Amino acid sequence: MATSRRPPAYASFVAAGVAATAELMVMQPLDVVKTRMHLQGDGIKSGDNFQGTLAAMRGIRQAEGMAGLWRGFVPGLCVVIPRRGFKFVFYDAFIKLLWKGEKQKAPFQHSLVAGGLAGASEACIITPLECLKIGMQSEKAAGSSATGMASFARAMVRSGGVGSLYAGLGATVAKHTAHSCFYFAAFHETKKFAPKGTSRFQQICWDLLSGFVAGCAAATANNPFDVVKTRQQVVAASALSSHAAGQEFACGPTSVASVAMELVRRDGWAGLYKGYIAKVARLGPGSALIFCTYEQVMSLFH
Repeated sequence: MATSRRPPAYASFVAAGVAATAELMVMQPLDVVKTRMHLQGDGIKSGDNFQGTLAAMRGIRQAEGMAGLWRGFVPGLCVVIPRRGFKFVFYDAFIKLLWKGEKQKAPFQHSLVAGGLAGASEACIITPLECLKIGMQSEKAAGSSATGMASFARAMVRSGGVGSLYAGLGATVAKHTAHSCFYFAAFHETKKFAPKGTSRFQQICWDLLSGFVAGCAAATANNPFDVVKTRQQVVAASALSSHAAGQEFACGPTSVASVAMELVRRDGWAGLYKGYIAKVARLGPGSALIFCTYEQVMSLFH
């Protein structure tokens, strides 16, 4: 009779990397839309002022072509593979420290704490790539006039030093901590409702449902920090004189608290949920795809 073997140490990173790649290939346009909507609002001259997610997708496509909806895909890919990889690796490590039983049966509070620690840890690693991604996604340029990833990196470092690549680190840590707290906890709590003895197809369905719930919960928890993070990190793009959003936001507040207060002052508390529909539209189905793919790839190692 076949026995289940312990997966190698790298299995979680590989499975999460494969899952993240599949998700980004489908959901990248919504990530671009979310970034653009984070950077619009009352009194912002460089903002697009789109009236919704679909309007934003149409507007970007008309002004910049289909390529505009895929702006920042390369740094985005460089972000999501280590981000998801380290997120799942760190979560596995922290949950083992907090809970000695099966990971799937860990109490809600243990999953919450392990997820938060995992999110904070990964944020410290991927912040430079997040800065580059935000800079590229917020640039309004068509075709060959768009700035490449290497050019962005050189301009940022030349203008503000290596530290400019860590713009918005505090907000990034807060965002990923809030995200991962509910990401893993919501997934495992939802899966606990699955009946015992389910077929492989039913397991996939439960992975999809649990992933969707996890994505929606994480999006709701992290959106305020994400808006602040975007506004802090676009300032690093001011190293390029042609980057309108970077130049405008460089003249405003830069700390987490001051950016948040200015946002609420201008747009009300709803300003902290700019781009929320686009975020949920990406993270709900996207997380369903990520968790389902992750579980299936991990099963290959058993």
